[in-house]
Amino acid sequence: MEIPIHFVAGLPRSGSTLLLNLLGQNPSHHVTPTSGLVELFVQLKNRWPEFIEFKAQGLEKVKPRILGALKGLMAGYFENELLSGQTVFDKSRGWLQYIEPLEEALGRPVKLIVTVRDVRAIVASFEKLYRQRSIEYREAIGPTFYQCQTVQGRAEVLLSSGSVLGLSFARLRDALARGVGDRLLIVPYRALTARPEETLDILHASLGLMPFKYDPQNVIQITREDDHVHGMPLHKIRGRVEPPVNQPWEGILPEALCRALAEEYGDINRLALYQPIEHRPYQNVGDEKISHNGVLSHSL
Repeated sequence: MEIPIHFVAGLPRSGSTLLLNLLGQNPSHHVTPTSGLVELFVQLKNRWPEFIEFKAQGLEKVKPRILGALKGLMAGYFENELLSGQTVFDKSRGWLQYIEPLEEALGRPVKLIVTVRDVRAIVASFEKLYRQRSIEYREAIGPTFYQCQTVQGRAEVLLSSGSVLGLSFARLRDALARGVGDRLLIVPYRALTARPEETLDILHASLGLMPFKYDPQNVIQITREDDHVHGMPLHKIRGRVEPPVNQPWEGILPEALCRALAEEYGDINRLALYQPIEHRPYQNVGDEKISHNGVLSHSL
């Protein structure tokens, strides 16, 4: 039986929480905060070949049962929602890394919704959170303490390979490089906030969902996360969708840093400049050919 589940793997500070709370207005949808399901999925996927009992039986013989267990994990995790007929949207940036095993377990192509935003705007958003920090904000400690004393240094730490932004960008780039870009539904932050109803209509059509009238002027937050765990308010949304500010990094990030981000992350910034269009296979973005299933079209 096919499980009606889709995955959300947006870049940080790019509207994934907003998108999920909009989708959650639809009573036929169940949306999650940042989910731990991917961690359970990966633990089972990675550990089962190590067990001597499975080795003794023959891994190829056991593999179909493990695939069934992985599918059953997802079905069981959302048992109540699926029994009530809801479509599930599970959020974790980690899903980008596991598209192929997800498809093997579910027995079908998957769709990952990926919210994107200009990297300069993302870094500026983190910097604004830093400047608005309260006494609950956790300061950097250890090797990065001194580096985090400047705007430039804080940006470099965020963008490092093991940090929240660097890892997110690497996962997105890797998914495109692996040739699974046609599984990605790119939702630019700019399109979502400037034209939320149109963007949601296109998302519905791309996922084969029934039309629904959303209310972007009255958004009630239904996903809850204790942001004290993260040390900053990363997952709070406003009560209404507001049009994006043009170049929100101005006056926050130094010009030299903005130029460096524009050059280093030009591929991601180009994704952020496009609007969703239903069923659009290949698009040339700058010098790169990026495959998507209905996500990229004309510049805004």
